[in-house]
Amino acid sequence: MDHTAARTDPAPRVEGDDSGPWTLRQLCRATRFEVFRENLNSVFYPAKVEVRERAAPVLPSSHLSAAELRHLTVGYVCFGTETSVDPGALGAYHVNIPTFGAVESHCGPREMIATPGHAAVFTPSEHTYLPRWGADAEQICVKISTRALEAELEGLLGRPVGTSVGFDLDFSLTSGAGRSWLSTVKLLLSELADPESLVHRSERHREHLESMVVDGLVLAHLHSYSAELYEPRPPARPRTIKRVLDALDAEPERSWSLADLARHAGVSGRRVQQGFQEHLGMTPMTYLRRVRLERARQDLRESSGSVSDVANRWGFSNLGRFSRAYREQFGETPSATLRNAQ
Repeated sequence: MDHTAARTDPAPRVEGDDSGPWTLRQLCRATRFEVFRENLNSVFYPAKVEVRERAAPVLPSSHLSAAELRHLTVGYVCFGTETSVDPGALGAYHVNIPTFGAVESHCGPREMIATPGHAAVFTPSEHTYLPRWGADAEQICVKISTRALEAELEGLLGRPVGTSVGFDLDFSLTSGAGRSWLSTVKLLLSELADPESLVHRSERHREHLESMVVDGLVLAHLHSYSAELYEPRPPARPRTIKRVLDALDAEPERSWSLADLARHAGVSGRRVQQGFQEHLGMTPMTYLRRVRLERARQDLRESSGSVSDVANRWGFSNLGRFSRAYREQFGETPSATLRNAQ
């Protein structure tokens, strides 16, 4: 990542991303430290924020942007001077994703140096402390509603969660699971950057992307419930699978998550996945995609709207991916089906 570009481009990038800038609502830039601190505390947490070194009255490299959604607050933070941040117990789950520089990060008794490729994950009830946020350090900060994350986990486990989820502090974003989760965060931010994207037109689509970020963190990173979440269990009974199939067939356009299906079936998400593999030889989401494609094909044969209209109607937000999946399943493009019908 080009250090100078990170300072001059008002739409920051994550290191290694070549898909375009991520635009968030700019709260302040090149401002006095007191103004920056006030804005930071208002959008995230009340915190003791102090300069660790003598700084100019105005911090020319400072930049704070944020987007406040239903379950998440996502922000880009660069102080431009060496800083310490002490918010105490956050009361929410939180992930800091460094895109440049290093940030010393503590959560309870655990500590690490967060750098690009290694995010820091904080637990709501433990004391969070960042004693050294480097002058050149830039981070994407993701605040996650406690209830949203724990509800996702409860759906996957098939039972209530009694205590806070204790995440490992160091989250590698270079492994397959961590890399996949980071891609989901990038997808959300790239959608926010596009004023014509579905997140600005569809609350359901926006919440689906939020759920993907939350659900993905629970599945990708180690925590106090990971052993239970991934322990081998017997496949779900066919009756349980039938309840899930009935739900997917009834509302295939709905933005289903694995946690949603688990709650509907009354078993854990792991058991739903095992049951689908045992009895259908596919994942629940593969089955859902097939049902959506079948419904889309029916609409195209009846000329019920344009290809784009039909794709959006059945939950396909990316027209290119829809066309590829449609052709793989039916051997022709959606536009060919529509032309033949007309």
